[in-house]
Amino acid sequence: MKTVVDAPDSRDSPLGLEYIKLLSRFLVPPGTWPADAFGKKVFIGVKVHRYTLPYHTFMIVFGLFYYLLEHASEMNFLDIGENILTTFLGTVTAVRSILPTMKSYRILIRKFGREFHLEHYTHMGQIYEDMNKKINVISVYFTRFMMCQMILAMIMFNIAPMYNNITNRYIRHTENYTLEFSLLISYPGFKPLNYFATTTVYNFYLSYNCGVMLSGLDLILSLLIFQTIGHVKILRHNLENFQSPKNKVVIKLDEPHKYKFHGSCLYEVFDEEENEKIRIKLAECVEHHRQIINFTDELSELFGPFIAFNYLFHLVGCCLLLLECTGNDGGMLRFGPLTTVVFGQLIQISCMFELMGSEAEKLKDSAYMVPWESMNVSNQRTANIILHKMQYKISLKALGLAAVGVNTMTGILKTTFSYYAFLQTL
Repeated sequence: MKTVVDAPDSRDSPLGLEYIKLLSRFLVPPGTWPADAFGKKVFIGVKVHRYTLPYHTFMIVFGLFYYLLEHASEMNFLDIGENILTTFLGTVTAVRSILPTMKSYRILIRKFGREFHLEHYTHMGQIYEDMNKKINVISVYFTRFMMCQMILAMIMFNIAPMYNNITNRYIRHTENYTLEFSLLISYPGFKPLNYFATTTVYNFYLSYNCGVMLSGLDLILSLLIFQTIGHVKILRHNLENFQSPKNKVVIKLDEPHKYKFHGSCLYEVFDEEENEKIRIKLAECVEHHRQIINFTDELSELFGPFIAFNYLFHLVGCCLLLLECTGNDGGMLRFGPLTTVVFGQLIQISCMFELMGSEAEKLKDSAYMVPWESMNVSNQRTANIILHKMQYKISLKALGLAAVGVNTMTGILKTTFSYYAFLQTL
C-alpha cells in the first residue's frame, strides 16, 4: 500500500530529484519526512504514528529499564552494558522522535524544498546551475550510503540473536538454552518468552524506528547543510567576480608644490550605467547573504537541542559499543554496523558544521575583493554594509553551550577511548 499519493511536480521541483524520492520512500512511513508539508496526501496511519511515537518509545525505554532492575543480579557485566546501551538508544530515539511532530520542523523542511534548494536558482546563471548539479550528485551518493548503512545496522543487530536461537534450538538441540532477543524488555505481568514470535518481529520494528531517528534525521540535516554550503560558495563566487570598470581616468601629478614627484596615475572608475548594475548586484549579494543567515539561524534553533542530547549519548554510548564489539564472541558481527553508524553520526555532523563554518569564514576575504574603490559613494556605502555583515559567524551551538564542530568531536572521542580502556579493566 502506498503511503503517499504523489501530486504532479513541476519539472524543476526538487521533490522530483532522485535522492528526495529515495528519502521519501524510506522516511515517510514512520512520519520523519513531512510529505504533507508539500501538499501531498499522507495516510492517517502515518500521522498517528508520527505523533504517538515519542510516547510509544518512552514506554519501551521504561520496559528496558524495568528488565534491568528485575534481572540485574542474573546478568553478567557485558549483558548489563548491552541493556544500558539499548536503554540509551531508546531514549535518544524517543527524544529525536519529538522533532518531526514540531511545526517549526515542517516549516523549515518546506522552506528548504520550496525556496532554499538550489534547484530554484538555476535560472540565475551558470554558477548556480553548476553548483546545483554538483550538490545533487553528492546528495545522491550520500543518501544511498546512509540508507544502506541504516538497513545493514538494523539487520545485523537483530540477526545475531535469531541465528543463535536457530543454531542452539534446532541444529545443536542445546539443553536448557534460553531464547535470545535483540531488545531485553519486560513489564509487570508481561514476559517476552511467552510471546517469542511476536516479540521478535516487534523488535525489528523498534530497530527500524531507532535507525530512522538516528540516521534518517541526520541524513536530512546533512542535506540541508549541503545546500547551505552550496549557497555560501555561490555567494563567495559572486563577491569575488565583480566586473571591472571600463573607464580609466588619468590623474596628472605635475604640480611640484603639491606632490613630491612628477608623473601621472591611472584610476579606474565605474560610469553611471555600470554603477547601476553594480548597485543591483550588491543588493543581490546582501539579499542572498540574508537568506543564508536566516536559514542557518532556523537550522541552529531547531536542531541545536537535539544535537546537544546526541553529544550526551555519544559520551556514554560510544564506549559501551566498543566494549560490546570486543567483549563477546560475535559481538563485532552484531554491534559492528551499529558502532559504525553511531561513530559515523558523530563524525559526520561535526565535520559538516565545521566545513560550513570554514566556508562562511572565507566570506570576509571574498567581501574585501569587491572593487569598492571604483564605485560611487552610494555603492560604497552598500559595500561597507556587506563588509560589516560578513563578520557574522555562521555556526551552531548545542543549547548555546558547546560549539558543534571538530573540536567538540575530538574531545568526545578522547573521552570515549578513555572510558573504554577503563571499562575493559572491569
